[in-house]
Amino acid sequence: MKILWFTNTAAGYNSNSNEYNGGGWIASLEKEIKKVSNIQLAVSFFYQDEPFKVEQENVTYYPISIDRGILNRLKRKFSKREQESFHVSAFKSVIDDFKPDVIHVFGSELSFGLIARYTDIPTIIHLQGILIPYLNAFVPPFYSEWDMFRSNGINPLKILSNYKQLKGWKTSVEREKRIFAGCKYFMGRTEWDKRISKIYSPKSQYFYCSEMLRESFFDAKPWQVKTNRDKIVIVTTISSPLYKGADMLLKTAQIIKKELKLNFEWLVYGITDMNFASYKTGIHPDAVSVYPKGIASSKEITEALINCDVFVHPSYIDNSPNSVCEAQLLGVPVIACNVGGVSTLIEHLTSGVLVPANDPYMAASYIKEIVNDKALASKIGNSAQILALKRHNKKEIINDLSGIYKTILGLHKF
Repeated sequence: MKILWFTNTAAGYNSNSNEYNGGGWIASLEKEIKKVSNIQLAVSFFYQDEPFKVEQENVTYYPISIDRGILNRLKRKFSKREQESFHVSAFKSVIDDFKPDVIHVFGSELSFGLIARYTDIPTIIHLQGILIPYLNAFVPPFYSEWDMFRSNGINPLKILSNYKQLKGWKTSVEREKRIFAGCKYFMGRTEWDKRISKIYSPKSQYFYCSEMLRESFFDAKPWQVKTNRDKIVIVTTISSPLYKGADMLLKTAQIIKKELKLNFEWLVYGITDMNFASYKTGIHPDAVSVYPKGIASSKEITEALINCDVFVHPSYIDNSPNSVCEAQLLGVPVIACNVGGVSTLIEHLTSGVLVPANDPYMAASYIKEIVNDKALASKIGNSAQILALKRHNKKEIINDLSGIYKTILGLHKF
């Protein structure tokens, strides 16, 4: 089978020079799928000024240049129709050259999924974050769109940039609805993404397939309950959008420090500051022992998780956050907001703890319980690890994925 991937990252392309944060999960999946003897893989993605086709380690890569010609760039920048037309034309060129049996699109957020409308080749979309419901949580409680515009300062250029970002997000939501409507096959891993797909593509077929995780999390020594230390260590990995819950994190930390009187440090990976969340909540990170650590490698994240007492995920919306899955794989007890697809990953008080979104009191209470009740922490961590090892088993994922390709190829012949 000839399988063509359209991905939102460069996957394994130029892997020695293109690693971000330790390498992504799609690169991990590529490493395993290309071992399957009857699969010939090609991967296409947006990139800058690269050849049309490159062969590397038995994979054909098609970097799609988005920066050719100043006039064309300007036209695409100010006209979404021109941009979509350019993208679809580029996708068609890749398809015409590789002639795949199945097209696998990673994510509905970018324009790749539009290709399903323009080809007879069976196309399946691998659901990741879904913009339509994410937009519903884009501005958290006690925030406004104006807050979003000035979230990184009152510089007019930054405000304009943030305004364009929100406008672009809304445009992307409209495109995503068209992508759902134009595709017959979807792949996901949570009850939430399955139900979203049935809302926006009611006649489509849905297939379950878990996601590969990064190698370092399989190779690491499992987490163990920490004893005989004076300071609790909490770890979180988030990104910069407001809906990732930096405000919830600060409010939770304040309750832990002022009301519960715990001695702790909260290490926050993925962001370099929490200035706007601090401004909105009136809580300075240092005052509540919260320390942004910036972008870290997978090895650094692994070490932080192994050395922590609990992992907390404060997001207002998510499908199946890999940060939660990675913590579970190591056996770390996880506390997460019960949003999106998270409840598929966590059974409350069995393989983790679920708390309501924007409820720092419940989060703080459970943090105290987990760190004080070592038996409960161990039980939750062990259960989570058993579940995660099965859910992210490489062989099962590759078998599931290969089976899905064969199934939709068979369905398409009738």
